[in-house]
Amino acid sequence: MPPQTDVIIIGAGLTGLTAAHALQRAGLTCTILEARDRVGGKTYTLDPLHSNKPIDLGAAWINDTTQSEVYALAKELSLDLVVQNTTGNVIQEDINGDLSTFEYGGAPAHLSEPDGLSEMLRIRQLFEDTCQTIDIYDVAANDTHLDTMTLQQWVTSHSKSLTALASASVWTRAMLGLEPSEVSALYFLNYCKSGGGLLQMRKDTKDGGQYLRFARGTQSLSRGLAARLRPGTVHLSSPVCSITQSDPDDPKNNTITVTVTTSTSTSPPQIQTHTYTARTLILTLPNPLHKTLTFSPPLPHPKIQLSSTTIQGYTNKIHLHYHTPFWRRAHLTGLLQSFTGPITVTRDSSVDELSQYSLTCFLVGAVGRELSMLPQAGRFERVVGHVRRVFTPFCTAANVTVPNPIAVTEYEWSNDPFSMGCPVPVMPPELMSKYEKELRTPFGGVYFAGTETAYEWKGYMDGAVRSGKRAAGEVIEVVGDGVRLGGAKL
Repeated sequence: MPPQTDVIIIGAGLTGLTAAHALQRAGLTCTILEARDRVGGKTYTLDPLHSNKPIDLGAAWINDTTQSEVYALAKELSLDLVVQNTTGNVIQEDINGDLSTFEYGGAPAHLSEPDGLSEMLRIRQLFEDTCQTIDIYDVAANDTHLDTMTLQQWVTSHSKSLTALASASVWTRAMLGLEPSEVSALYFLNYCKSGGGLLQMRKDTKDGGQYLRFARGTQSLSRGLAARLRPGTVHLSSPVCSITQSDPDDPKNNTITVTVTTSTSTSPPQIQTHTYTARTLILTLPNPLHKTLTFSPPLPHPKIQLSSTTIQGYTNKIHLHYHTPFWRRAHLTGLLQSFTGPITVTRDSSVDELSQYSLTCFLVGAVGRELSMLPQAGRFERVVGHVRRVFTPFCTAANVTVPNPIAVTEYEWSNDPFSMGCPVPVMPPELMSKYEKELRTPFGGVYFAGTETAYEWKGYMDGAVRSGKRAAGEVIEVVGDGVRLGGAKL
């Protein structure tokens, strides 16, 4: 019995939708199977106040220069973009809890630890200089000794300053949802280089990782892509449980059978099984989720190691909603950087044209995991209290009152069964130098994609789009009978 379609794609996030669009442009047929009841993956936009004021619970930022793939998609879909607010001062919370401010783009005037400021600046420059030496396309060409240690060990080998380590902790928590003690030094430096460098990834201005946001939310990207696909391409609420290849060593005769298991809403629920067949498959799930699937034949050992050993960070985006952006009247950007927590970073996530005013608070890493054990009301109380404590001194000095938020919303990505964490699977020591290249290695007719497989901007939406195009190109080379992306002949 011939396959029902050329390609099955598992996952209707940006990666899967991008791949499907490229495949259909090339004349191939495809079916997307998505476990959730929506498209978008980690692009997830809600209007919690039901007032036409959407917020992003997941991915939020892009730029219009170095993130060329996702920006081009945004322009193709005619989506409105908002420049991230950086006007005013940043609040710095020191290792001893002291508060100070500095103009965005600068640095604190002083910190409590002797030589703390100089060590913070020195370690930041060391990160930048070292990551720029990393070859993101050939891991073996790098100093693989960096993969024998955690990032914390690397930092403390260069500085005994508590402030230097606290700075690195802010970076890994905000960027990966993890502590420096959980991440390979090589992996983090590679991750930084994939986005042009630590300084570019952390920057909120032109060329930076957080320069632009979507007025109507990032899920508008995914919805726009889905709307371009042929009717019936996307199957929602279709969680895959098994992938079977008839002959993975013979691409011409290999047939892939995918099983989807669902349950009805009846009482008692009835289990229903659906099967789909294709010539090839693109798997876009984060690799820690690969172990939740049954493969026949089994995945090769390197793939199993990646699935069982990579780590998903803890990221909880908590939004505090306000009637007005009160912080701006106190000449504050809304950006907080805290060495103590519980919040690691806040950003102004307002969309002025919609009168949507909010602060996004990142509850991440170890302290995020700790507070996830609290009831939601207790967690919200800690977050609102932290914002009030750090903003009040500077608002009071400007005769501005810090109001209570009109609403608080959150999304804990670690509790999402189809992500199990955010933003990207991360490698601890001893993994990257052995298995990084296996992230993109096909297994028979199964091809692997997802933002963690991207060379450039891994962990970001741009990386997701790039990986979808790469995987589609690989499939077209095999299945497309001489057709390349865009329908051009080889």
